[in-house]
Amino acid sequence: MHEILEGIKNAIRAEREAQEQYRMLAEKAVDPKVKSVFAQLMRDEEEHEKILRFRYEAFSKLSQQK
Repeated sequence: MHEILEGIKNAIRAEREAQEQYRMLAEKAVDPKVKSVFAQLMRDEEEHEKILRFRYEAFSKLSQQK
């Protein structure tokens, strides 16, 4: 279970890094349509992070039951 939890933590970090990358790209974009695409990608990554955090919590509780 430790490996699973570590894997999820790594995935959360990757999602946060992607959010930051998309945020920077959105800020640099001049074209409003391009800016909007990167902003949407950032929101998508935020949602992925929320899902992973929920999964992490569920697996963490599961591992404590054993």
